[in-house]
Amino acid sequence: MARNGRSSDDQHGLDAAIDAAENLVGAVGGAGGLDLEEVLRAGPEDGTDENGPRRYDFYRPHNISRTFEHNLQAVADGFAKMGSIDFTSLLRMSVQIEYKGLRQCTFGDYVAELPNPTCVSQVTLAPLKGYALVYLDLGLGFVFMKKLMGGVPDAEDAVREFTEIERGINAGLIERFLDLLRRSATKFVKMEPTFVSLENNANYLSGINDGESLIILKFQFRLDTVEGPVQIAIPQSAFGPVRDVFDPRDAIEMRTAPELRDDRRKILEMVRSTSSELVVVLGEVEMNLEEVMKLVPGDILHLPQAVNGPLRVRIEGQTAWLGEAGRLGQKRAVKLTRQLNKE
Repeated sequence: MARNGRSSDDQHGLDAAIDAAENLVGAVGGAGGLDLEEVLRAGPEDGTDENGPRRYDFYRPHNISRTFEHNLQAVADGFAKMGSIDFTSLLRMSVQIEYKGLRQCTFGDYVAELPNPTCVSQVTLAPLKGYALVYLDLGLGFVFMKKLMGGVPDAEDAVREFTEIERGINAGLIERFLDLLRRSATKFVKMEPTFVSLENNANYLSGINDGESLIILKFQFRLDTVEGPVQIAIPQSAFGPVRDVFDPRDAIEMRTAPELRDDRRKILEMVRSTSSELVVVLGEVEMNLEEVMKLVPGDILHLPQAVNGPLRVRIEGQTAWLGEAGRLGQKRAVKLTRQLNKE
């Protein structure tokens, strides 16, 4: 039985096309449905609509979403809890790590705030992009070393740059921080942190643009009566590959599944009914205007095309196929032999 002027075979073919499209872009009940009115209004430069998902610009230093901050806090809380246990066992003394919140600033401003000399390490946090920083209070670093070497963990009166041996000890300490970060982030992503370098002069840091926005996780370490800050600074742009994990944004679709399916049906019908110019080129020859003015009925034009050579099939002016001339019944025909343009 025909419906809306179409045969049952046409209707079945249209339904099959819609099902195939849904397999590619998701079910109609999902958040990515097409809106017919939006498609018709969209211009060639429109990539997204104003009410839909937008590209998140991590290079612009603006406030992060509450969801993003909440997920980062979960990682930081795990770091603090596991670190308190691990360092208490390692140093055989009471160690408390407290998460003090996060803040944002540019890389240039952050480096300018660091003391000189300092203790800041460049690390990678794959699958996050680029470099991140781990800052350890220099005085706290000397206290850690004293305790690790069997001394009394008294506060350091004067700080200085590390010797090569002290640099190696503190590099191992940073790697322990990275292992804690890896374990605390397991709920969200399988992180593989790597230590790159340790600097006592913040001006030697490189690999991050001065205007890059940093997310700085702040911690306070307390070893008996001695305490000091530790910070993990991660560029916002580094979260690009895992943005959907830390900052998921679900679009809310207000229309029902039947309405979405009807929109898709209308779009496919519109595409099927759109006409396009298709031209089969037997051959082309260049002539000047004087020769063209002298043409009369009966003249023979010599074309640079062999009799059995392939014919060019143009769609809207673009050569898309090669074909062979032939006959179908009482009419001339062209058999398509090779596709050149798949767009």
